[in-house]
Amino acid sequence: MKIKKGKAIKSARRTIKKVVAKKKKSLSTVSTNQFFEQDFENDVDSSDNDDENIQPGNANNASKNSDSEESDMDLTDHKKSLMKLKDTDPEFYSYLKQNDKKLLDFNVSDDEDDDDDKSSVNDADMKHVPDENLEIASDESDYEPEKDDAGDTDGQTKVTLQLLKKWQEEITSDKTSNTLKCIMEAFHAALLTIEEPVQPEMLPYKVDGSAVFNGVIQLCVLHLPTALKRFLKIGAQSRFEAHKAKRFIKVKGVLKSYLTDLIKVLQNVTSSSILTVLLKHLHQMLPYTQSFSTLSKPLLRILLKLWSTGEETVRVVAFLSILRFATGNKDSTLETLLKNMYVKYVENSKFVSPTTLPGINFMRHSLVEIYLLDNNLSYNHAFLYIRQLAIHLRNAMTLKKKENFQAVYNWQYINSLRFWAELITLSKNQSMLRSLLYPLVQIITGTIKMIPTAQYYPLRFHCVQMLINISKHTDTFVPILPFVLEILNSYDFNKRHKSVTMKPLSLMCLLRMSKAQLQENGFKDSVIETVYQLILENASKDSHTIYFPDLYIPCIMQLKSFLKKCHVANYCRKIKQLMDKIEENRKYIETERIKTTIDLKDITQIKNWENGIKNQGTPLEKFYVSWNKVHQSQKLKLLTQNDQEAEYNLPTIRRGKKNRMPDDNDEGDSDLDIPVEEMEKKLKKAKTAKKKKISRTENVDDLPRENTDIVQDMSVNDWD
Repeated sequence: MKIKKGKAIKSARRTIKKVVAKKKKSLSTVSTNQFFEQDFENDVDSSDNDDENIQPGNANNASKNSDSEESDMDLTDHKKSLMKLKDTDPEFYSYLKQNDKKLLDFNVSDDEDDDDDKSSVNDADMKHVPDENLEIASDESDYEPEKDDAGDTDGQTKVTLQLLKKWQEEITSDKTSNTLKCIMEAFHAALLTIEEPVQPEMLPYKVDGSAVFNGVIQLCVLHLPTALKRFLKIGAQSRFEAHKAKRFIKVKGVLKSYLTDLIKVLQNVTSSSILTVLLKHLHQMLPYTQSFSTLSKPLLRILLKLWSTGEETVRVVAFLSILRFATGNKDSTLETLLKNMYVKYVENSKFVSPTTLPGINFMRHSLVEIYLLDNNLSYNHAFLYIRQLAIHLRNAMTLKKKENFQAVYNWQYINSLRFWAELITLSKNQSMLRSLLYPLVQIITGTIKMIPTAQYYPLRFHCVQMLINISKHTDTFVPILPFVLEILNSYDFNKRHKSVTMKPLSLMCLLRMSKAQLQENGFKDSVIETVYQLILENASKDSHTIYFPDLYIPCIMQLKSFLKKCHVANYCRKIKQLMDKIEENRKYIETERIKTTIDLKDITQIKNWENGIKNQGTPLEKFYVSWNKVHQSQKLKLLTQNDQEAEYNLPTIRRGKKNRMPDDNDEGDSDLDIPVEEMEKKLKKAKTAKKKKISRTENVDDLPRENTDIVQDMSVNDWD
């Protein structure tokens, strides 16, 4: 409010004096009157002549009037005098600021300068009118804190930590939906602060600061699910239908908005720890999403993304939410879920490495759990996808083009076969999925036979492992031994390798060997080790059967034939051990068969006899259990990428002596444990280099240097 005349000051002084008279002893009347006498004695005009023109700034002329008249004061000086209250009496200044702020914040009028001649102003128009809300303060008013920002501003309520604490206390006792709505609306306001600017009048609450933002999220995550159950009177049951509750209509709108916001948060958060917390909260809120069909599609989209590409903990929690969602909406969403999850699995199994293999295995196991929820519905999908795999195999075998071969010999195809093999083996005996067992086995065997070269031995091993698992879990005979024994008969293990690898070569994450890998010693070592493992595992699976001696006599004969051809001591030792264990078990089964008379037509009697032998334990089964423990520990080391040299006991090579060259009379007693023939070859290389006058720096690969590691000076090929 603009003040133009001194009489307005007079009216304000009278009003303020009335207020001052009611104040406490801390602000005495005497000191206040003295203060006004000092600061306002020349400000008020006491003249009774209302028609007299008063000109601002004419203080010199006004001072000549009688003592009953008070002159007008310059408005700028008056403004300064009021500002002195901050220093002289801050308590009183604070009081004026609360009750009559317009008196302190008045502006000097510029209207009087519009004309060249200053016009006179009516005193009645310039009379100060006190604020209607001005009240006499009570004794307690001096101790009331100033209003903070938690009040309403432009129709918004600013959320503070005190307000969140109040809501947390009320949410456990409030029987209405008011507190629930406030919390969910505050969550919506907090989300919009990090999304995009919105008009303030659109939101009932305003969230500022990271502490308040985190407080709102924490309040919703920790207390909202329990409060909703209490309000809807659902109880402690894990599975319920919220839309059937009588009070659901009261929170339906705000609950849908909250769930929509929660899905948006999951789409934009990248931290795995925060995602884990939010997914656990979503797992509790999933029963409420069943009431809103429009939320199913975006919810499944984000859950499938996190399940297929997230961090390990995030994947697990996301799958738990998917499983709960699938069991709660089996009729409406399970069919869509089966298709989308299988597509995600195939997309993310394109590349296999020690880092990605655990994630792919988790996806396969969890996908099997979803497919087993409804075997009849899963059969439709399994039939179509297995038929598609058969079509790819048929095209590759008939057309015999490179692109058709590549459509079969890749990780996506192999991982798909592995998934369907695991699903069928875990299905029930009377399930429709078991009818797909025979075509699946035919596809796997056809994949092995398509390119039976040494380059694709790793792929063959993966397929043979699938067949062993199928035979073991379904109690079905599958001819597996020919695919493994073929390797011992077709590949020449006596052929000298051209390169040496210090670390063992793992075939776990390989489908195809490169030409360079085929020349390494590690390839033959890995092939023999894998053949040993597969034959031992398959024989252990059949070790209790009544037909074991008859089935494994051809295997024993082929192993003996391999021992006659192979001249590598390590390989012969490995295969001979395997043959001895199979022979021992064969004799054991023959001895047990002689003890009893068995009618081969009585299948029940045969099964009972085999179960008795299995419970007693066969020699081959006991050996396989002990061997498998060591094998699994080594497999875990490879998966964890433990590449430390100490794990492999690498040999150490001593340095050569200074300026020492072996001569023709050397008998192999040099510092290096190298045969004489190899040293003679190096001598010839050195003499040839001297004749050609090749410098020492150019001949660094042939001659040992002083104070250098001999491994760097020798070619690895020289050790063959």
